[in-house]
Amino acid sequence: MTWAKAIADALRPVAPGRELVQADVPLIDQLAALWAARAPGQAIIAGDPEQIGLPAADFDQAARRLGCTVAQIRAVDEVESKGGWFKDVRADILALDGPGGFIDGPHLPKILFEAHIFNRQTQGKFRHSHPNLSGARWNRALYVGGQAEWVRLYKAMQLAPRAALMSASVGRYQIMGFNHAAAGFATVEQFWDAMKESETRQLGAFVSFIESKKLGPALRKISNVHADCIAFAKGYNGTGFAANNYHVKIARAHAKWSGT
Repeated sequence: MTWAKAIADALRPVAPGRELVQADVPLIDQLAALWAARAPGQAIIAGDPEQIGLPAADFDQAARRLGCTVAQIRAVDEVESKGGWFKDVRADILALDGPGGFIDGPHLPKILFEAHIFNRQTQGKFRHSHPNLSGARWNRALYVGGQAEWVRLYKAMQLAPRAALMSASVGRYQIMGFNHAAAGFATVEQFWDAMKESETRQLGAFVSFIESKKLGPALRKISNVHADCIAFAKGYNGTGFAANNYHVKIARAHAKWSGT
């Protein structure tokens, strides 16, 4: 939870009609900045991790649990997203559903909305009316990239909220919403709440996903050799992994993080 969201949540019950409007955003952001300056690094709620960044201890703990090396996790980490967040999210994106809404800032986790998954989740209901959001097969041309993927997600949520949340990958490890149970969450809504909370929660979801999908042996085989990374790349990214050279990228990242 960010300071801005905490302040918005506190103000909403006393706002006219219990609703905040876009005009309230600058004041909320100013209050959040002042409070953060007074208490740098202090958690909003006791026990909350920092939102952005993963300390070495988190990687060490995850590696011990999975029986792998930190370099093997770091290799996947780098290839999937190069960090889990968009910082300083554009105002037009934050304005889509207003302060305190699902899309709130100033930082949001990286996402990628998958039209072919949304098509599957909605049985093709929106394929003809919204071809940029729903397609029969994967189509790279439909990606808009970067923060603008949040706009695609928002538009899809206006059509079918839960199906939309199922249809995007999110965070540092780009786990799909439909894999929420494998990531350790009973509902896709709980999954998204956690992924927006911190990178520590994103790493925890990754560990649960690896265990649930029995990808530990493949993860532990990752090395600087491309062929050693194929099993994990296929299991984690699907049969189309080769088209994106995931196994090659993982091997190169492993060489970087292992120092070999």
